[in-house]
Amino acid sequence: MIAAGHRTAAPASWLQRWLRRLLLLAWAAACLGVAPAHALSIELREAWLREAARPDAPEARVSLPDPWEHTAPSRAGSASYRLQVPDAVAATARPAVFLRRVGNVFRVHLNGHLVREVGREQHPLPNYNQEPVYVALPPSLLRPAGNELVIEVTGEPRREAGLSSVWVGDADALEPMYRRAHDVQVRGAWMIAAASATMGVLGLLVAWRTRQSVYGWFGLANLIWAWRAGALQVNDGRWWAWLLQWAFEFSYSLFIAAIGLFLLEMARRATSGARRFFAGYVWVSLALSLTHAAFNVPVMRTVSLGLTLAVAVGMTLFLASIAWRQRDRGAALLAASVGLCAAVGARDWIVLRLMHDYGAYTWARYVIVVLMVVMAWRLVEDYGRTLRELRDANRHLREAVEAKQRELEQAFEAQRAIERRQAATAERDRILREMHDGLGGRLVGAIALARQLQQHEAPARALVGELRQALDDCLVELRLSLDSMDTEPRCLSEALAELRFRVEPSLRAAGIRLVWNLRDDAADAMLPPTDTQQVLRIMREALTNVIKHAQASVVWLELARREHGLELTVLDNGLVQRAAERPRTAPLPGGKRGLANMRHRAEAIGAHIEIGPHPEGWVVRLTLPAGRCR
Repeated sequence: MIAAGHRTAAPASWLQRWLRRLLLLAWAAACLGVAPAHALSIELREAWLREAARPDAPEARVSLPDPWEHTAPSRAGSASYRLQVPDAVAATARPAVFLRRVGNVFRVHLNGHLVREVGREQHPLPNYNQEPVYVALPPSLLRPAGNELVIEVTGEPRREAGLSSVWVGDADALEPMYRRAHDVQVRGAWMIAAASATMGVLGLLVAWRTRQSVYGWFGLANLIWAWRAGALQVNDGRWWAWLLQWAFEFSYSLFIAAIGLFLLEMARRATSGARRFFAGYVWVSLALSLTHAAFNVPVMRTVSLGLTLAVAVGMTLFLASIAWRQRDRGAALLAASVGLCAAVGARDWIVLRLMHDYGAYTWARYVIVVLMVVMAWRLVEDYGRTLRELRDANRHLREAVEAKQRELEQAFEAQRAIERRQAATAERDRILREMHDGLGGRLVGAIALARQLQQHEAPARALVGELRQALDDCLVELRLSLDSMDTEPRCLSEALAELRFRVEPSLRAAGIRLVWNLRDDAADAMLPPTDTQQVLRIMREALTNVIKHAQASVVWLELARREHGLELTVLDNGLVQRAAERPRTAPLPGGKRGLANMRHRAEAIGAHIEIGPHPEGWVVRLTLPAGRCR
């Protein structure tokens, strides 16, 4: 069943394929302007010429096309072409004339009657030689035989005046020819100009943003070609008409130079020698163009275009060699496109400049679009590759930065671990020192007292009291050592209050009254934790000395702010005050090591300490500079 279905469907598919082909052929014929088979079209390639400047001269038989640039370079003014219209044209339903190219301005006469006028005779002349012309011939002016067509052309030197071959016949045949010519020469030119201008502007914008000359050359070449494609479509005659014609001729060299520099940038061969070569090429072309413009020597324009063709061939060979050596498909495609343009340019140069075919189309104008597209594709590909390389470079850079950051973090953590170990070691040393100097010393004293008690049958009350005092001191030292491990900042008044709480029972037991005086202006004084501990140690040593050695009844502790800093004073009314007759410089007995420790601790925190007799007794005054407290 399935096989049978295929057999029945095959004829339908075959028919559909042929229908599609016929429709495609019909569409192509419509696009190409194929005339109906019965339509009449006759090409006239012979005429009789009469120049207006020599009215008495006999008519000259000339072949069409007749480009004045080559047949009469110095002709300025009007010339009339007389053509015989075949009698068959008069029998057509809609007789017409198609002029592929004629300029600068012209008039068309049929049997002595004006049927069409294009342009006005002014100076400089408008130039319509880039526009095809279709003229419908009035049937009423036609005779059954012997019809005569006169085309009066007015032109100027160096402005491409002349007359192409003339087509006469039926409108059904000539109208498609005219539309095709109009599409190719006028609409096509404007489309190319618009596309090139768009690519040129984009290229220059990319060059401006990326600061890369390769995009600039691409944009410049497109803008030159856009201007060139549309320049001659402006046929209005103004004072700049001559300048416009000269710029049009010279722009070809600038375009080739810009293309060449772009290709060199793409191939990474933009050396100074290559740039000098293109600069020299532009100067030579400028000299040839100016020579032609100044002295009306058409061969100079031919030589200039030939030089341009040679440069294009050289670029083709250069790109082909690069593509061959590097096995680069992109360079090969560029070489092929440049070679195609060179081949088409050679065809135009031969047909237009050597064979002087005034009515031929310029193929290079359109084929160069292929080169533009290839260049744009290569440019986009190069831009995309550059973006990928930048992304890869950014990724590698980011990874390197992250790796370096990890290394720094590890080094920082290692350094922090070292610092923590050093801090722990320093803290341990400090605690050991505190234990040794404080608690250790007190325990040694207590052990010594215990040994003395062992030597007595009945412990003396005083020795027991001293032992108790020594053990109390050990307890106080232990508490101070524990307090010193607290690293939280606190007011100095709070720290002194804790010291008072620890020491005051011992003072009271020794019969010493403590007078506590913390001034309000110093109540909120703050010190670093380590400084606070040093201050407490100094105060503790001073009060211990009072208990042990001063035999005082009153001790004053005062904290106040002075002009030069924070001042902390311990003053007692002990032995020195009562034994006024003693030398005032005599130190308290048994306190040499303790006094040295106090001075050492004061020096460690940058404080000044004063220890010595006082009119009222013995004083220990610690002065903290203003910069150490707040």
